[in-house]
Amino acid sequence: MDQKHDHANQILSLLENNESINSLQISQTTGVNHQELVGYLLQLEAANYIITEGLKKDQLVLTEEGNTILNSQSGEYEIYQKVPEGGIQMVDLQKQFGIEQAPKQKQEQGEKKEKQAEDPKKKLFDLGFGNAKKMGYIKMDKGIISKVANDLPDKIKQELQQFNEIKLGSPQAKLLIERKLASISTIKYFEVKKGVKYSPKFREQFAALTTEQLLNGEWKDCDYKSINLNAEGEKISMGNLHPLLKVRKQFSQILIGLGFEEMATNQFVESSFWNFDALFQPQKHPARDAHDTFFCSDPELSEEVDTQLRDKVKSMHQTGGVGSIGYQYEWSHEEARKNILRTHTTAVSSKMLYRIAQQYKEKGYFPKKYFSIDKVFRNETLDATHLAEFHQIEGVVIDKNASLGQLMGIIREFFRQIGINKLWFKPTYNPYTEPSMEIYGYHPILKKKVEIGNSGVFRPEMLAPLGIPEDVNVIAWGLGLERPTMIYYDIRDIRTMVGPEVKVETVRSNAFCVFESK
Repeated sequence: MDQKHDHANQILSLLENNESINSLQISQTTGVNHQELVGYLLQLEAANYIITEGLKKDQLVLTEEGNTILNSQSGEYEIYQKVPEGGIQMVDLQKQFGIEQAPKQKQEQGEKKEKQAEDPKKKLFDLGFGNAKKMGYIKMDKGIISKVANDLPDKIKQELQQFNEIKLGSPQAKLLIERKLASISTIKYFEVKKGVKYSPKFREQFAALTTEQLLNGEWKDCDYKSINLNAEGEKISMGNLHPLLKVRKQFSQILIGLGFEEMATNQFVESSFWNFDALFQPQKHPARDAHDTFFCSDPELSEEVDTQLRDKVKSMHQTGGVGSIGYQYEWSHEEARKNILRTHTTAVSSKMLYRIAQQYKEKGYFPKKYFSIDKVFRNETLDATHLAEFHQIEGVVIDKNASLGQLMGIIREFFRQIGINKLWFKPTYNPYTEPSMEIYGYHPILKKKVEIGNSGVFRPEMLAPLGIPEDVNVIAWGLGLERPTMIYYDIRDIRTMVGPEVKVETVRSNAFCVFESK
């Protein structure tokens, strides 16, 4: 601490009779290393004793080769000194530098081969020899190398001895840079001025008021560090919700607010029976092909369902009922038992409807509204808008008075609460709903209609085998979770939201999801 005070006082005393002084001058005067000095300057500035301004300038500095010549001699001068007064042949001169000539046979072999890497000693010699001739140290006549004159000085070394006087941009500087004896370096330093609390003497600033200082009265003569009330606290490392989870939470709250109850959806592996057959989807439907669905190999088949339910579903597929002729094909029990990764959460809805029908037998009719939000899996080609696994949001209303108009009203209210008012409905075909409607919404970024969901009234052929009474209707609708999330967070490629390309920092910095109803 004493050494720090001494250096601080040295800096402050240099400012006493000067309006400003730069850190390079301070370093030269005090003998303190410039990098170490910067630490003292920052401490004094934090205590408001001084004000600093960062500056930089270019300056000429010696390279490693330049320093070697300054402490010894240049290569050309070394060659000059090795030349005797009577002259010398090139071969003999090279030997003095440890360069041996290759035998004639090897030279002939070398002419037939590719050129080998040049000997470093030979390269340095050739460079020095050329410079010695250029600077007038030596001359060559009829194969004999001789000195131009005796007792010539080492001109390059003389230049380097005057290095501190050479100005950047001068001919001497350009010559040294060309010879790679010097280079331009950018030096960063500070201009130092007096601060609001400047004093020629440094007084230690305490970080906090202590009990001892209060009791003995020392606090009256002490200086204390300023408290920065705007300083941010240390960032706490903690978990962060993924954008999909933020949007999912908002959707859940909206649906709960509309009176829906969430269904349990924690079963990704489902039997084909609940995913397809119970929904009155024929076994030859293209969606049941391996090109669209992921089939499980172990276990390949599911457990048996209730035999009465199985037989009712089989009969509806083969011969029909409730005014329908069915699909008129031979229904396969084994095909229905195949395990798959569920392709939609409607598989969960079909199970829930079966359980509700069992409760009707005991308690009688009661209306119900359910929703689910969870993963589904399809054998899709991956691109900017499609993944092999994604989230589906589904709503189901069980009511004697449920109608297509009520379905459209629920859909409009849900989308209104997430800020989408422009909706369109288009008739479509689904195996398990009739009538069926595609839902379109206006995309504010693409500035056009985009499909955002599907909906319809569950067919009697689906409801009757499950045990739902004929006078009870079931309306349903569904949409993906990923597309609204991409629109809300302006994500253009779904692969940057889910999968290995996701950046953790992006997940941490994403804003809260709060939809504004319109």
